[in-house]
Amino acid sequence: MIDVPYAGYNYYHQDGWEIYRPDGIRHYSIIFIRNPFYYVVKNVDNLRTIYVERPSFLFYRPTDYQHFYLRNAPYTDDWMHFIDDDGECEKLFDELGLPFSKALTLHDSSEPSSIMQMIAAEARKNSDHHGMIMDSLIRILLYKISDLYSKSEDNKIDFTSGAIESYRRRFNILRNRIYQGGEAARIKEVSELADEMNMSISYFQHVYKALYGVPVSKDLIISRIEYASYLLLNQNTGIAQAAAICGYDSVEHFNRQFKKIKGSSPSEYKKSHDR
Repeated sequence: MIDVPYAGYNYYHQDGWEIYRPDGIRHYSIIFIRNPFYYVVKNVDNLRTIYVERPSFLFYRPTDYQHFYLRNAPYTDDWMHFIDDDGECEKLFDELGLPFSKALTLHDSSEPSSIMQMIAAEARKNSDHHGMIMDSLIRILLYKISDLYSKSEDNKIDFTSGAIESYRRRFNILRNRIYQGGEAARIKEVSELADEMNMSISYFQHVYKALYGVPVSKDLIISRIEYASYLLLNQNTGIAQAAAICGYDSVEHFNRQFKKIKGSSPSEYKKSHDR
């Protein structure tokens, strides 16, 4: 059975992030990096640095060389470490054609990222069926990634050229702004962003999802909830006040979205972080 002792969803680092584990770690790991990044491949005689422009997955065995980073720019990822006591992982990765220590760029990463969100939430629980749930979610995640990866390979999708790629610089600036503190709370409608880019709403949403693997509406919600969690923990802000500051007219709606993103209600989240 595959188990996940540690997992995180939508971890955001304003000034960049770097992981350097030359001897690996004692667990298998999956990382979904949502922004451009660099990673280093270790061959027998040398190290080779590769730049990846689109959101991508990295898979590592316990002893694999790990080095990936983005410096001096906002960085966001989902990640998990998992244990395989029965030797199932190697067989499963081989069966699904998923390579280790290589960036996998998918045409649409929204579904795998949603599954990783579920895994991160489940990792904090201790239910009667926790082990079976976690094992099932990991397998679902890997099968979904394999299906999408095979489709991308079959269609020979080129992510580095074409009309959509030409928007990347402008959209990077926009996305960074969305994740700056309370900025997302000031954006009431997606149409505001589409107008800012001089695009129709449908085409704007298409370009955004193609570039980042998630809908713009989801990034806006995540940004609002992340800012709300900061207010609750660091500014001693009440739940109703945090909801209002983050652009929610309804506390009930805020509570539902907070629990969906964080895995617990605002009050439970605040209590669990009290020292």
